Amino acid sequence: MFNSAKIRYLRKEKGLSLQKLSAYSGVSTGMISQIERGNADPTMTTLYKICKGLNITLAELIEDDETGQDDVVQFERRVVRKNYRKTIFLPNSKVKYQLLSSSLKNNIEMLLVELEPKQQDRKPITHHGEECGFVIKGKLIVILGDEEYVLNEGDSISFESSIPHRFINPSNEKSISIWAMTPPSF
Repeated sequence: MFNSAKIRYLRKEKGLSLQKLSAYSGVSTGMISQIERGNADPTMTTLYKICKGLNITLAELIEDDETGQDDVVQFERRVVRKNYRKTIFLPNSKVKYQLLSSSLKNNIEMLLVELEPKQQDRKPITHHGEECGFVIKGKLIVILGDEEYVLNEGDSISFESSIPHRFINPSNEKSISIWAMTPPSF
């Protein structure tokens, strides 16, 4: 689960002022301050920018030392148990991202993405690399720049992650898809 206070903790641990993090991330100081205090709901794009400014991954931002998850992953090294997946739920969003990869040091990353009915990512996102998605359940619209692709169960898509992209679930049932990304950006 996303913890807004962890951004402040990591920022201070790295010796960064709000102004420095703003300069490194491209996110305004006011927005960062509001997010740190839990007064603003960041988009996935904003979280990516802040993570870039902190020089961390999204997975590092959502790590929860109290769950013991890292101990389980360290012990098993290859297996991620269902109840120990690193997960991001953004406030006021019904999109759920779960990390399926066992290590943050791999060259590829696997995610399970669940969108509730009539749900969409708020803004397009861009990052370095490539990704490929496969729809397990429901329907998923993938917006790539100015193009729109409708995917049904069993369909897949691949693209350069530098193309602005977002996902929409137009149906009345949950959409579940699996994504592979390289290099890891979660």
